[in-house]
Amino acid sequence: MYFDSRMSIKIPIFPLPLVLLPGEKLPLHIFEEKYKKMIEHCLKNNKNFGIINSKNKDLLTIGCIASIDQLFGSDVYDNNEYDILVTGTKRFIVKGYDDSKIYRQAYIKSWKDLEKKVNKDLLSETNVFLYEVLMKLGASSKIPQIDMPKNSFEIASMLDIDKRAKKILLKSQSENDRLIVLKRILKKAILKIDYNDSQSIEYSDYNQFEA
Repeated sequence: MYFDSRMSIKIPIFPLPLVLLPGEKLPLHIFEEKYKKMIEHCLKNNKNFGIINSKNKDLLTIGCIASIDQLFGSDVYDNNEYDILVTGTKRFIVKGYDDSKIYRQAYIKSWKDLEKKVNKDLLSETNVFLYEVLMKLGASSKIPQIDMPKNSFEIASMLDIDKRAKKILLKSQSENDRLIVLKRILKKAILKIDYNDSQSIEYSDYNQFEA
């Protein structure tokens, strides 16, 4: 287990029945009073909040910090509900909780990779499979023609991966291991697309990619 001793902070926590990955964009509808207060606090103080999987049963609680990209006006709803768009940034591990406010806060430390060396050939191979999947689904515009994804989380952010696979990616402390998982997911998707006849499936209609 690896902790970055330079990061030990307290942040608001938003438990949701999903997994947010670094680089992934997520729209959220905020309607509960405590989470409206939480978002107001973040906006007023230019702070981020953390998202953890509320269904987590693991001994370690790993989450992802969410940065608010867009805020849609509360005047859209009669009861001051509103929508936000967030982007996942850094991973963290929860070390403890503070329940002194209406919304839960957590003491966190960053969750980083143990290994530094990345297998460039593996990254290239995974990108090839990604491109093939997008081409088969008629969504080649989803991947830049020049600037190919540089890491596993960039690749994952372009796919609708199921929660089980996301948990594996979020917890992994090895970029190479994450690339292996993604390569397996993409190869499985290619077989599934070919079986179902790619001509009848569009990217927007495709079900979640599974590990």
